[in-house]
Amino acid sequence: MLDNVKAGKQIALLRKSRGLTQEDVAGQLNISPQAVSKWENGHTMPELSLLVELSELLGCTLDQLLFPAPTPAANANFEHILLPYAPIANFTGTSWPRSMSKPAILSAIKLFMGLETRRDAMNQQINDDTEYILQGAFSGISFGYSWGFEDNWDECLAVYGLACEIHTKAEYSQEAFIQMATDHISSGYPVIVIPREYTDTILATGYSDAGRILKGIAFLDGDDEKNSVMSFGQLKSFSEWYVKDSEMFLIKPGAKTASVAEKCKEALQKGYTLLNNKVHLFDEPLVGYGLVIYDNWCEELQKETNQGLTDIECMFPHIFIHYEGKLRIRQFLECCMHLIQDIDNSAIRAAITKYEEILSICEKCMHEMLPKTPENVAEAQIKRQAYIGILQRCRGLEEEALEAISSFCG
Repeated sequence: MLDNVKAGKQIALLRKSRGLTQEDVAGQLNISPQAVSKWENGHTMPELSLLVELSELLGCTLDQLLFPAPTPAANANFEHILLPYAPIANFTGTSWPRSMSKPAILSAIKLFMGLETRRDAMNQQINDDTEYILQGAFSGISFGYSWGFEDNWDECLAVYGLACEIHTKAEYSQEAFIQMATDHISSGYPVIVIPREYTDTILATGYSDAGRILKGIAFLDGDDEKNSVMSFGQLKSFSEWYVKDSEMFLIKPGAKTASVAEKCKEALQKGYTLLNNKVHLFDEPLVGYGLVIYDNWCEELQKETNQGLTDIECMFPHIFIHYEGKLRIRQFLECCMHLIQDIDNSAIRAAITKYEEILSICEKCMHEMLPKTPENVAEAQIKRQAYIGILQRCRGLEEEALEAISSFCG
């Protein structure tokens, strides 16, 4: 038997799960928002002529619309899982180096929301390194060492026409924090949970046990394998996620403030300024950005020599961080050549050539020099001098690369 109240609640639930407002539904069906409100409150039901259109708009059958299944008890242990908005192809990028979690998360959100326009022959979203490279630059992380713009999530998401609402665990009870996550996921959008301690960041697209368990995929700075996973087919379970001191990002629709080309131009200009920096601004000598890092690094190597150390401690993991940063800059410059119409391609190619030389030097350093541990202080001193020479050479090459693009970015 048709129950107007139950059917109305089902219409409201399905509408919210599709991310639609009452005004959106009214506009699609050429009716007033008040009419939609009356349906959802159980006061009236849609005319027969509108039911088919409404079911198509809400992505359900007529039976699902008019005769919803009974709502599970509040304490039932069921799963609520969101599916990606469009099919996603298998990952075809390179898993190493991929140590930065923020651009990986942003890439995954774009794929989950079905916003990747590049499709393969099966109409699946192409899933490769491109977005990771772009978001590494848009976030600023590619231009620094263990550093980036911490507060520009909205800027990075705006490229996709998305935004985020940030909430801190300390502001809520556990129950309220859980409820916030489940309500948002039920509305059709993922959430990000970023613990303040060094542990997995969760991109949650589902939950179970009334939200006490989040379902999603994990990301972690420095974990190349985790940051390469873009599959929403086998979600991991994260229990007691709500007890940690963390921030929750609610992903939602937003204004698309700039095109990808405009964002590339902006990131290139910001990156140029960062890479030219010669003043150290952080407590740790190898945390920061710009040419000053080369100078600090050489000083750290000299300090180790002055202390008579055999172990060369300041090369690992910093040489790998250095390598990935320069690799992403080179790849970003290649993207800019394709995306920015008025760019000076000859200048960008000249800069790319310099970064390729830096990468070649780093690869030799990582594969040939770093694995060989000095046997005594004298040997360590000779090796440190070689490292200093390498860093000075790389600094010179980067200055030449920045000079090449100065006319466009300065």
